[in-house]
This record gives sequence, structure tokens and C-alpha cells, in this order.
Amino acid sequence: MVLKNSVHASKHLRKVTVAKALAARGNIVAFPGEGTVKLRVNETEKSEKSARRQQREIEILSAAREVFLEKGFERAAVSEIAARVGVVEGLVFRYFPTKRDLLNEVLRELYEPLITDVGQGFARITGLRGRLRFIVWRHLRFYTECSGFARLILHEVRTFSGYQTSVLHGLNVCYTDFLRQTIQQAIVDGEVAKTVDYSLVRSVVYGGIEHLMWPVLFGEHKVDVEKLAATYTDQVLNGLPGVQEPDMSIEDRLERLEKILNTKSPAKKERKK
Repeated sequence: MVLKNSVHASKHLRKVTVAKALAARGNIVAFPGEGTVKLRVNETEKSEKSARRQQREIEILSAAREVFLEKGFERAAVSEIAARVGVVEGLVFRYFPTKRDLLNEVLRELYEPLITDVGQGFARITGLRGRLRFIVWRHLRFYTECSGFARLILHEVRTFSGYQTSVLHGLNVCYTDFLRQTIQQAIVDGEVAKTVDYSLVRSVVYGGIEHLMWPVLFGEHKVDVEKLAATYTDQVLNGLPGVQEPDMSIEDRLERLEKILNTKSPAKKERKK
């Protein structure tokens, strides 16, 4: 019995010794009783590699952002992006398989915070006019505050043959969806007719602003965002109003109508003679 216990104790001691050695190298999760040893990959090392990779990705995207804004997509070279980071070109492609993938990620970093920001502001506003004005105002701000990105998107991204299936198109659908929600709620609330065509309204709002802001993006034209947002909202909601006639009494209106009815054209007068 003593011998059996001694052998068992010896085996357990060896297992514990191995477990402690592995633990010292960071490869042990636990070593509970009876010498059960669970190995794992060094989580600290994995975490460090992950952190380095994330940092490198941030550096690549930052450099890519600069180069794309300076030179546009077509004239931008991945080799220049790599040089600004201080790495070889091949390393950039390990993170992003193509230059287009790199651009998409840069644009994603732009669009996702923008969509979040618009969503937060939108949630605090109710009513057709208030929401529409906010959407117009925020879109105008994008053109004035992110003019470099706006030029890149309009000039080189939207003209890409694969745009309709691209990451940017999906993000843009999310961005413009706030207008769809606005029109949909306005129909439910009875502020606009059910026959309103959302796709047409979307084209008027975003397409019109794009055309209006072209001189700002590709020239030196300046705009008053607050004033323009109010004016543009009124124009969209009111359309092209007719000329309002001055207030007239019923007697004056009847007299005016009588004169119109009694007026004969020269052709009728000649036929009467």
C-alpha cells in the first residue's frame, strides 16, 4: 500500500512539475488535481500580435486616406502609401488585396461615423419640415467640411463600373435612408399624399444639392449652409408656387370676371360686322 501511494505521488509530482514549467512559458490554463494539464496558445503573445496588426492597419489606412485625397484613386500608387507607412508594398497587399479594397475601407471609415451622427440628430427631430431641413443641412455640411472626400466620391467612385454592387453603394443607401423614413412617416401622418414618389424626392434632394455644390467642390464658391438649408427645404416642400393675386373683395372679383366675359376678340367683332 505504501509503495502504491509512493508511485502515485511520484507520478503526480512529475505532472505538476511539467505543468509549472509550461505555466512559466505562458502555455497553461490550469493544472487541477490528478495532474490534468490543459495547454493553450500564449494569449498574451496573440494579443500583442493582434495589437500590432491593428496598429499597422490604422497606419496604412491613414496614409491611404492622405494619398487618395491628394491624388485621387486612379493616380494614387500603393507603393507611395507603403512608403509613407515605412513598409514594403507587399505588406500593404497582405492587409488589403487590391487598391480598390483599400479605398473601400477608407470610405467605410468615413461613412460609418457619418451615418451614426446623422442618425443621432435625426432621432431627436419630428415632423416633415424639421427632418427634411436637418437632412439637407447635414448633407450641405458634408460638402463643405469633407470637400476632398466629396470630390473623390463624385469624380472617381460613383463613376466606377462596379459601383452598384460596391461597399460604398451599400453605405450610401443607409445614409439616404433617413429621407425615405421622413417621407414614409409624413405619409402616415397625413403631411403628404400617398402618391408621393420617394425615389423622385431622393433625386431632387441629393441630386439637386450635388449640382448646387459643384462650384464649391471644384471652384472657390462659398455658401451659407444655414441659409441655403432653409431656402432649399422651402423649395422642395413648396415646389414652384404661382404668383399670388392681391386681396380683392367679392365685388371687385365679380366686376373683373364680368369684364373678362364681356371682352370680345377682334376676330369676333369683324365677323359680326
